[in-house]
Amino acid sequence: MKTIILSLLAATALSFDLKAQDVFSENYSSKTSTEIVLTPDTIVASSDQDTTIVRIGKKDVKVIDHNDGTEILWGKDKHRRDRSGRFNGHWEGIEFGFNGFADTDYSDYNGIEFMSLNQGKSAEFNLNFYELNIGLAKSYVGLVSGMGLSFNSYRFENPYTLVKGATRTEPVLLDYEDLSKTKLAVSYLNVPLLLEFQIPVNQNEGRLFINAGLVGGVKLGSHTKVKHGDTKDKDRSGFNLNSFKYSATARVGYKDVSLFATYSLTPLFQSGKGPELTPFTIGISFLN
Repeated sequence: MKTIILSLLAATALSFDLKAQDVFSENYSSKTSTEIVLTPDTIVASSDQDTTIVRIGKKDVKVIDHNDGTEILWGKDKHRRDRSGRFNGHWEGIEFGFNGFADTDYSDYNGIEFMSLNQGKSAEFNLNFYELNIGLAKSYVGLVSGMGLSFNSYRFENPYTLVKGATRTEPVLLDYEDLSKTKLAVSYLNVPLLLEFQIPVNQNEGRLFINAGLVGGVKLGSHTKVKHGDTKDKDRSGFNLNSFKYSATARVGYKDVSLFATYSLTPLFQSGKGPELTPFTIGISFLN
């Protein structure tokens, strides 16, 4: 079984990096094994007959044989310092946050706050899948860009939904006795431009970091959803939402975990075609 697992892991490692790489070695010992690192993405030879390590990028895959069977461990190599001297920013990964609206103005709708939010159920999920780093001062200061997907849910507190009227977005009062959910969902493709500062701590085993900048987004889709009883109604009319958005954002964290905040510099709706609402998000990031 171990031979099959190692063959699969080796094939995976080769698929991640087909370019020729400089070979280097590093020896270190512990109570359980002595490892020789051959390349950033490779199988690591071990003098311990029970442990084999495969390194894929920044990750280590350990295959351990013991009396109870074969164990596979996946994670970062926490025993190796980053000696590359390259700037490595923080964007790629996943993020979870809670959405809200600031600077609200319903004066054109007789003050009816039909998009007042259930804050605890208005959430954002971000999948930042690509990262580009440009070092400015060794490995401690740099610019970060990339791409990501953002999925936003605005859960309404009051029994309203939205329709796209002739000149603007209009609220519709719902009278379902079994109404359980009404919300607006919007998704974006995002591109950031961030300036990041890093502070090494604990003999460079980890770094505190702060980054801030702008995130531009293009709307990919939107819909309302109304759930009453076993029925789910969706409307994908567009609702006069802005097709593009620009947001200010900041992150502060340690290693691969951070807190983030985003404040939109553009309103949710096109001017004069909906209530004046400025989205913001506060959440946590888990970065690669």
